[in-house]
Amino acid sequence: MANTKGKKALTTKDVLLFYPNLIGYLRFAFMLASFAFAHTNWKVSIGFYFAAFFGDVVDGYVARAFNQCSKFGGVLDMVTDRVSTCGLLVVLAQFYPLYSFWFTFLIVLDITSHWFHVMSVTAHHKSTEALAHRNALLRWYYSIYPLFGYCCVGTEFYYILLYVHHFFPHPYVYQAMVYGCLPACVLKQVVNVIQMASAAEAMAEVDAKEA
Repeated sequence: MANTKGKKALTTKDVLLFYPNLIGYLRFAFMLASFAFAHTNWKVSIGFYFAAFFGDVVDGYVARAFNQCSKFGGVLDMVTDRVSTCGLLVVLAQFYPLYSFWFTFLIVLDITSHWFHVMSVTAHHKSTEALAHRNALLRWYYSIYPLFGYCCVGTEFYYILLYVHHFFPHPYVYQAMVYGCLPACVLKQVVNVIQMASAAEAMAEVDAKEA
């Protein structure tokens, strides 16, 4: 962040203590607490997981409100998102061992798709600039925020409800999970595949031009 006249220069400590980054640290702690209670107290586990999820909702608003957007904060946010989801999928694989391969597959797809995408762009991975020459469906997905939100939140809630259903197999939980959230989860995996393929093609194109 550039220093302007009359404005104190930021230090490394200042950035590390930005308000949204403090929220990020809390999110990480809540995530670990959620996994610590995952096998012994599902209600406490869900409470911590929702606290971490709520932090993901507000950290961006706080960053913009206080003009504290940072590269570190963006990475912290994205990494916490990814490891939270992957950790929950590990827990689900333990509770539903017959489907452990598919949970493992979802972890591999999630990490590969997002890592490829982030490494293939120079701007923010959701920006118009970053997506300018990518797959049309991918541009459409990121440009329609309600669709993007439904897929991300719906996928997360599908995994959460699948966890809850193990302890509390109520018909309403099942219906919300299958009819409300499963379509979002399926669409999100389709997008992950497209995103991974598009990013691979973009990186290979750069390599070909630089060869």
